[in-house]
Amino acid sequence: MTEKKHLVEPARKTPVRYEVDVLVVGGGSAGLIAAVAASRQGASVLLVEQNGFLGGTLTMTTVGSICGLYTVDDEEVTPIIGGIGAELMARLAQAGGARGPERWLKTASMLYDPVLLRLFADDLAAEAGVEVVLHSTAVGSVIEGERLNGVIFESGSGRWAALAKVVVDTTGDGDIMALSGAAFEYDRDEIQASTAMFQLGGVDTERAMRIGREDLHGYLEQAVAAGVELPRTAGGMFSLHPGFAHMNITRVRGKDAVLDPLDAAGISAIEVEGRRQIQLYHDAFRRFVPGFESSFVAAIGSHIGLRESRRLSGVYRLELEDVLGAARFDDVIACGAWPVEDHAGGRSTRWVFLEPGTYYHLPYRMLLPQTVDGLLVAGRCASASHDAHASMRVAGICFALGEAAGVAAAQAAAGGIAPRAVDVRRLQRQLIAQGAFLGDPGGVG
Repeated sequence: MTEKKHLVEPARKTPVRYEVDVLVVGGGSAGLIAAVAASRQGASVLLVEQNGFLGGTLTMTTVGSICGLYTVDDEEVTPIIGGIGAELMARLAQAGGARGPERWLKTASMLYDPVLLRLFADDLAAEAGVEVVLHSTAVGSVIEGERLNGVIFESGSGRWAALAKVVVDTTGDGDIMALSGAAFEYDRDEIQASTAMFQLGGVDTERAMRIGREDLHGYLEQAVAAGVELPRTAGGMFSLHPGFAHMNITRVRGKDAVLDPLDAAGISAIEVEGRRQIQLYHDAFRRFVPGFESSFVAAIGSHIGLRESRRLSGVYRLELEDVLGAARFDDVIACGAWPVEDHAGGRSTRWVFLEPGTYYHLPYRMLLPQTVDGLLVAGRCASASHDAHASMRVAGICFALGEAAGVAAAQAAAGGIAPRAVDVRRLQRQLIAQGAFLGDPGGVG
C-alpha cells in the first residue's frame, strides 16, 4: 500500500471581513428562509453561498416540483407549510412561476419555475436586508472551547472569516457541523441514490401530460425490454410551460453501488454518469413515450440531485416511528406530511405513506448539536434517522425548519444566549405570528 503524501502548510493570518449577529451558511430552501427570518427579527445577517445564486437544490438541481407543502386525504389537499416559505410560493404563483397543488399518487406538490425562483430569492433576501456573499466555500471553523464563533471561507479573493453570535448550518451536507466537530451520521452503504434532473423541449405536452405514472412506467419497461438499460422506470414528469417537460427520473449510484457524495472523485463520477443517463432516457422517451417524438434536451441541472449525506446527531433524532405515527412534541417548530420516499436499489422507489390527512411534528431539539454551542443545523442535514430523513428532507419542510432556525438564531443573538437556551414557547409564538403552521402543539400559547 502506497503511503499518501502530505504537505505542511505555513501558518497564516486570516482577515475577518464580517462580524454579524447571525451567519447562515448555505442559501438553499432552509438557508434562504433562515436568513430572511433572522433579518426580519432585527438581527444583522450574512448569508454565504458557494454557488452564484440562491435556492439550492430547487434552482441548481431543478427538482421540478416542491414537495412537503401539504397533507392529503381523499377529499382535500391542506397546506401545512406557512410563513415565509408560503409567502415565496405565493409570489411565484402570482407571477405564473408556480402551480399547485398538483395531486399524484397519495400526495401532492407544487410545480415551479426554477429560473424565476432564482430571481425571487434575490428579491426576498434584499428586501429583508440580508447581506449575501456568493461563490464562497466554507473551509474551516472558528472554535473557542465548545462554542462556534465563526466560519472561515475561501473565494476568488482568498481566504477570509466571518464571526457571528450564532451560526446556522444549512449547507445540506452539514459542512459546518462537521468542521466544528459536532457529531453526525454518515453511512455510505445506506445513502439514497442521486438523480440528474433535466428538462426536455419540443414536447407535445397536450399528449404527454395525459400520461399517468403507471402508464409512464409501462412505456419505460417496454424500453427496458427492448434493450435500453434504464436504472429506473418510475419517476416524476412535470410541465409548467407548454412544450417543456421536467424529468425527475434518472437513478445514479456510485462505484459498486456505493454513493459517496462527499468524495470529490466520487461525485465527479456520478455527475458524468448522470449526464450519460440523461442521454439514455431521452432516447427512451423519443422512442417509446407518446408526445416526445420530437423532443430535445433543453436544460440540465447544474448539480446532480443529492438526497442524503451527513445528518446531525442532535439532541433529538427524528425516527421513522415519529413520522408514521404522527408524533407530537412540545417543542414543535414545523410539521411534515411527505411520505417516506426511499430511492434505494433496483428500478423502483420505496414509498411509505402517512395516514390520510395526518402530519407529524418536527421538534426544535433536532436542530441542536449535542455539544457544540452557537450552532443550529437546519434543512436536510438536521437530526433524523435514515428512514425519517427520507420524509423530512424535502424542500417544503426545509422552508419551515429554516424559518424556525432563523428566528431562534436571532432571539439567541439578541439575548446573548446559546441556541439551546432559547425560550421555545417564545419561539413558537413568533413563528405562529409569522404565519407558520405548528398544528396542534399542545401548550403553545
